[in-house]
Amino acid sequence: MGKKDVYTRPYFADKKRFADFINVHLYGGKEIVMEGALVKIRGIYPSAGSFAGEKSRDVFMEHEKLRMRYGIELETESDYGMPERIMVYDGGEYEKQIGEKDKKHRSEKEYAEYIEKKSRMKESDRLVPVISIVLYLGEGKWRGPRRLKEMLEVPKELKECSEEYLQDYKICVIEADFVDAGAYRTDLKEFFQALQCRNDRERLRELLGSEGFRNLERETEMAIAVNLSLKPIIRKIEEEEKGMCRAFEELMMEQEEIGIEKGKSEGIKEGIKESIKALIETCKELGVSREDTESRIIMKLDVSRDDAMDYVNQYWG
Repeated sequence: MGKKDVYTRPYFADKKRFADFINVHLYGGKEIVMEGALVKIRGIYPSAGSFAGEKSRDVFMEHEKLRMRYGIELETESDYGMPERIMVYDGGEYEKQIGEKDKKHRSEKEYAEYIEKKSRMKESDRLVPVISIVLYLGEGKWRGPRRLKEMLEVPKELKECSEEYLQDYKICVIEADFVDAGAYRTDLKEFFQALQCRNDRERLRELLGSEGFRNLERETEMAIAVNLSLKPIIRKIEEEEKGMCRAFEELMMEQEEIGIEKGKSEGIKEGIKESIKALIETCKELGVSREDTESRIIMKLDVSRDDAMDYVNQYWG
């Protein structure tokens, strides 16, 4: 299991965030699902096609009052088999519910006729509805199919006559880059704001310096850092237990000092160039603008503005 799974699954398994996510995307932002009514349940089902012999949901909860079950599948890449996978999850959940009812009815001798035993449930039994959502945390649009029929190759001669009988299975996909981050009441707002800046490092830097980002919980900071692949910041949060904003500031200062010392110790043009190159690469990764990077080179390494501009043009990429 990679860092994204290690930090992202628990993040969305938090009941307050989970309720916020479901309310925004299923109920138009109305507070229908309350965190206090949510119960985490196991979403593990037998699967002959899986190496481990079972398939497991990422996050699965039941709202006890509404008698509804919600699952969120967290995907960082598109999956061309997702409709079948969700269909198996949902079918496995309904099969599990039927099995539980059947076990109870048999142990308490509640079946009155053969058809009930055959059905493994009584006519009056009802199953708890399941809603499964795919949350795509990768960049841009989901590239995989959104319904089972898109995975099927139906002969053209049969398309018209089989349309009524060929069953479909549609899935719900939420794309992180296109959600309305402002609709959330929890720190999901900051989480999605950050992800939507994955290709705008300057904007990301501004966000990290804003008031809302300075008071985030550690698990939120890690969820953001791992999903944006901010490796230097991840190391500082994990190993030095620094906050994300503080880690960012320290990285900038450390890189500047490294550049200065390297230039002083080597005392030659090539050494200074390598120092400047390292500083530029770090500034770019952390979202510092070209103009601010030029200013840092000028102030810290005693380089003229024209030379600083030349170095940035050369190494910015």
